[in-house]
Amino acid sequence: MEPVDLLKKIVRERTVFAGIGNALRGDDGFGPYFINKLKERKLVPEDYLLTVEDVPENFAFPISRIEADNVVFVDAVIIEGAPAGAVIFGPLEAFDEIGEIASTHRMSLKLTARVIEETGKKVFILGVVPESTEFGREMTPSVISSADELVEVFTELVSEKNESRENGPHEAREAKSRKRKKEKV
Repeated sequence: MEPVDLLKKIVRERTVFAGIGNALRGDDGFGPYFINKLKERKLVPEDYLLTVEDVPENFAFPISRIEADNVVFVDAVIIEGAPAGAVIFGPLEAFDEIGEIASTHRMSLKLTARVIEETGKKVFILGVVPESTEFGREMTPSVISSADELVEVFTELVSEKNESRENGPHEAREAKSRKRKKEKV
């Protein structure tokens, strides 16, 4: 399944988003930044939007008790050879098996995911490649841009989901078509 299709599926289900990172370490603040942007838009109940900072393991049991189907960890990820701002998304275990990524919080994230998966939830990673995680730095423009684009994609997916529920699939497609025509004018 393509990442966008997978994200569409997850958005339609009960999903917890957990932002990992430290805003005082530059691009490591991607996770909390993304969660704050989603909270501002009020697209998801706040109970499903968590900022776990750089200690996701402290939230393993509280997340496990939330009535949800999925958990998406939002974090800065290191991918060999990938440019700053590059985005990855998929099941956490798939990336772990092929060794493509290293979360800036890798060890605690693996343990946390294992605890959560034991409750039947699926665990995913939404990551952005950092340019700098030095202490005292602000997020770089490339990571901020990626985060903002992801928020826009997420907003559109949630809007589509809400239109489908209100109207049914045929009416949702027509509403989307009308929206695109308005944007072109």
